[in-house]
Amino acid sequence: MQVLRYEAILNCIPVRPFRTSAIELKAKLLEQGFQVTTRMLQRDLQSLYDQGCFGLEKDTRSKPYGWSINAQWRGGNAKVMSSEVAEHYLLLEQLLPQSVPSDVKQSVHIKVEQALKRFNGYVPNWLATLPKSSLKVNIDTQLVAQIEHAINHRRAVSAELYRVLYDEAHWLKFAELSFYNLVEQGGVLMAQFMVGELHDKCYQMPVYRIRNVHILQKTRREPSAEQLKSLRSAINKGMSQEAIELVVKVPSHSAVNQGFIELGELTDKQHIDDKNVLLTYQTTDTEQLTDELFKCAHWLEVIKPEKLRQRIVSKLKEATTNYL
Repeated sequence: MQVLRYEAILNCIPVRPFRTSAIELKAKLLEQGFQVTTRMLQRDLQSLYDQGCFGLEKDTRSKPYGWSINAQWRGGNAKVMSSEVAEHYLLLEQLLPQSVPSDVKQSVHIKVEQALKRFNGYVPNWLATLPKSSLKVNIDTQLVAQIEHAINHRRAVSAELYRVLYDEAHWLKFAELSFYNLVEQGGVLMAQFMVGELHDKCYQMPVYRIRNVHILQKTRREPSAEQLKSLRSAINKGMSQEAIELVVKVPSHSAVNQGFIELGELTDKQHIDDKNVLLTYQTTDTEQLTDELFKCAHWLEVIKPEKLRQRIVSKLKEATTNYL
């Protein structure tokens, strides 16, 4: 109830230059079914104010104190939600515990839909890339099971997708989608799919932006290697990429040493012995680079950076497990 009460309090506070007092707020909350004492309300206001993430301002020039929302935030019932408010609603939805009542979840979800509209349907990078341990996304397990069933049995589906068109957010009905993979990215479960029978692009979308999935008695489409490569490229363009110094050990006669496979900008070459060469590149840490190095792992060794080396080692261990 505290989350719901906090939201009601924020919605009752006017945008500056207007302001309201705790006594006036108490009366408004009572009309909405919230019975709070003046002291409790003062504690709530101070708590929201101290968090500094709701645009709440306190006028202490006279008593009782005047409370208002900074005009730049434009939260609450305003048509346009500020980016700061939108980010906090997106984070709030993903951190809500399972035990929260359904009416509270629905109230927050309504705000989240408005928040997604503020970002044209995309979660901000800082939120999408939070460490997995600190970000738990509540997803519909039945929905995930339906998507997994469609993938495992190679079935096409119909579904609704959350899309933004001309600055307006809508749930759009798609008569045929072909899901072929589920991946986790930054703690968010993503579905990869193709649209219709003829469209040649692959797409990726958070599972929480998919609903009303129905399995069709029709075999799904299979993406080509080129289509998958195009999707990976599009994903990497939208993510922050780290510049790295890549050092690899390769045979002197290898395609890498001969220049037929480019791993970045070659900055140094050292002959270790008659058979092997140490090559240094300035490049970007991407999924494509990891895949390319993994394909060459039976003759190419990553020396630096250590985290990329360990990534290849992890992939090799998984591959070994499959063939033991």
